[in-house]
Amino acid sequence: MLYVGNGQLFQYLLMVAVSFVLGFALTYMFGYEDEKEVASEVATERLVQEETTGNIPVAPQNETIQTPIVGDVVALENVDDPVFSSGAMGQGIAVKPSQGVVYAPADAEVSIAFATGHAYGLKTANGAEILIHVGIDTVTMNGEGFEQKVAQGDKVKAGDVLGTFDSSKIAAAGLDDTTMVIVTNTADYASVTPVASGSVVKGDAIIEVKA
Repeated sequence: MLYVGNGQLFQYLLMVAVSFVLGFALTYMFGYEDEKEVASEVATERLVQEETTGNIPVAPQNETIQTPIVGDVVALENVDDPVFSSGAMGQGIAVKPSQGVVYAPADAEVSIAFATGHAYGLKTANGAEILIHVGIDTVTMNGEGFEQKVAQGDKVKAGDVLGTFDSSKIAAAGLDDTTMVIVTNTADYASVTPVASGSVVKGDAIIEVKA
């Protein structure tokens, strides 16, 4: 049993309070440093994994994207589909096709190749994520009139054929073959600007992105 005289009670309580505060402060300080060290180790491990696997995220860079479709340019806001015309999917442009071929708009990896052949997702070597969507509501055709030439994970060069489509079959289904070209990671860029007008042919610039 602890005995504390009347004259020592205040000093005793003060000592307990100081010890508690000091202990809390030291625990907080060293605990915080330990958390910083663990966070640093986790970050280092992530970098090592990225370097050893080669899966290093690409910081978006300035880039010029070529048209994947030969035809006549349509402003995105004039597309008859609010999902695209509103810019909800990202900024971009559209083309009314005069040929039924889809070309790679840049050196890229195929991130998505829909089994129906109506749409392709690409990530370019410079970091742009591009969606090419052939026609409006053409997913309902279940691949009829579409032929896919690539698979997910394929590496392609600008101008390579991604697939083909038959505009007459799209029209027979009562659908519009206008093809949207969207930069889905628009938010990663300072600007995403359509640069084409009138008719475009293979190799023509269609969109410029600036980081």
